[in-house]
Amino acid sequence: ASIPQIEEKVLSTLKEIADKGFEESAIEASLNSLEFRLREFNTGGFPRGLSFMLGSLSSWLYDRDPMEPLRFEKPLAELRARLAKGEPVFQDLIKKYLIDNGHRVTVKTLPDTTMEEEIQKKEKAELEAVRSKLSDEELEKLVEETKMLKEKQLAEDPPEKLALIPSLTMEDLDKEGRNIPIEVGEESGVTVLRHDLPTNGIVYADVGLDMRVVPWDLLPLMPLFCRCLTEMGTKDMDDIALSRFIQTHTGGVYTSTSTTHKYGEGNTVPEQEVVSNLFVRGKATYAKAGEMLEVMRKVLTETKFDNKAKFLQMVLETKARMESGMVGSGHSYAAGRIGARYQVADAVSEHMSGLSSYAFIKALAAEVESDWETVLGKLHRIRDLLVTRKNLLVNLSAEAKGFDQIQTKLEEYVSSMPLRTEEVDVQNWAEHMTKFEGKGEGFIVPTQVNYVGKGGPLYQPGEKTTGASAVVARYLRTTWLWDKVRVVGGAYGAMNVYNPSSGMFKYVSYRDPNLEQTLDTYDGTGEFLRETAKEMSASTLANAIIGMVGDMDSPMSPDQKGFASMDRYLTGLTDEVRQERREQVLGTTAKDFEAFADRLDSVAKDGTI
Repeated sequence: ASIPQIEEKVLSTLKEIADKGFEESAIEASLNSLEFRLREFNTGGFPRGLSFMLGSLSSWLYDRDPMEPLRFEKPLAELRARLAKGEPVFQDLIKKYLIDNGHRVTVKTLPDTTMEEEIQKKEKAELEAVRSKLSDEELEKLVEETKMLKEKQLAEDPPEKLALIPSLTMEDLDKEGRNIPIEVGEESGVTVLRHDLPTNGIVYADVGLDMRVVPWDLLPLMPLFCRCLTEMGTKDMDDIALSRFIQTHTGGVYTSTSTTHKYGEGNTVPEQEVVSNLFVRGKATYAKAGEMLEVMRKVLTETKFDNKAKFLQMVLETKARMESGMVGSGHSYAAGRIGARYQVADAVSEHMSGLSSYAFIKALAAEVESDWETVLGKLHRIRDLLVTRKNLLVNLSAEAKGFDQIQTKLEEYVSSMPLRTEEVDVQNWAEHMTKFEGKGEGFIVPTQVNYVGKGGPLYQPGEKTTGASAVVARYLRTTWLWDKVRVVGGAYGAMNVYNPSSGMFKYVSYRDPNLEQTLDTYDGTGEFLRETAKEMSASTLANAIIGMVGDMDSPMSPDQKGFASMDRYLTGLTDEVRQERREQVLGTTAKDFEAFADRLDSVAKDGTI
């Protein structure tokens, strides 16, 4: 019934914009944001050169200039010139392609509570109709063909076929790991990490706040607290003004959280020590570093949390996303529940954004309506606990000349941050971990498929891990689990997660039509590895090692390098330990596959489902 009103709202809004146009500040913010993105060309972990090549293909395939997509300065300058003359560029585009375009369709997707049952009945009837027409000989032939298909699915590719695929050799691999430069300094008692990297005139800044001071009962609020920082506005800027300021002066400011464990010395699994931080992250040209640091200060110290309607909207959006996520990304929730049974870091992450936080979010929506002042008080309490120089870490990635240019702004930023006088204890989150009973648990969600997980610790505190274990874990993802769970079992995906710092191992499947069959596959992994070790060829072992080194040496953009280096600093992962693991990876043998099989037997026997 509301569809006509929605259509009318969309069209009337477009007509209003076409008549009045956009505010100049909104246009300028969008243009600056676009130009920054084009100049930075941040491809993350994807090879930059390959991105340039794929970009050129969008024109080259159609006999246009392949270099045209890479030349953005001239068309951007022309656009700015047209706008400066007062030409209604965007209004004309809206009229031409949206309002006056007769090729428009409204697609309505409506729920049907009986549709799934009707589809199943129809499918069953069709199968029975086909079966009734088959003779005994035809049925027997069908069974044999199905058996042959299963055999072909599980069969390994012939060596002569595999040899046709171009591949690296062990001689192509670097024996030495790639380290990231880091300089540890201090400004007014605040630790400052600097990474001298080729950033093309851009400074990447990460401001970290130690989250271990936040009580357990406030942790589920942290994701919403983070959203508030960049979406609620500050004392002198509403949410729209804040967004435009960020777009106009920076390449973006956003928040994230990270919770993990400290690494042990010499590849030894340590007693659990949590590392947990909230990060406000930003990027800007050197000339705009002052504006970036200032807005990062404002969102931390001056955010106005008192917009009840907007906060409630955030809560309801979070609830809707979680409900969608349980259906579409159940494997992530399953992995989180398994880890929360053993690891404090996983328990914290699960408490903040996993299944256990869903009940909190539902209750929070009601609490916002009935007792907003209490909710508001909790948000202010989180800020009071987190935002202080005592709790601060600054991580910078730039060129050497960039550090010199922004030094004064950095000093001003640090000195402007509040300095709390009261002492706040680090919380003992471990005492709040849920004590699960039995072998595991199950959750019913409205989907036709399953997400099947099983896992547990392979190593106990004090035991040494080895880089070779990571080689074996990766090998499983592309062989046994792929073949048995995905190819034969029909799941959309199958994977495992192995953490060498904690010794945790988890199997998970994605959109899986099976349940017990998948668990049987997990439990049979140890035997598969033992048989594989007996017959492992030199090329199979080499390819497993090469794949692992490829993961270790995957491309990183400058901001990713700086953040990864900071993470290693916080968790105690030294270059020496990384090099030791690399050498263990390069020295992996068939015996390591057997040793890992023995470890996996413990998951088969005592793992959590």
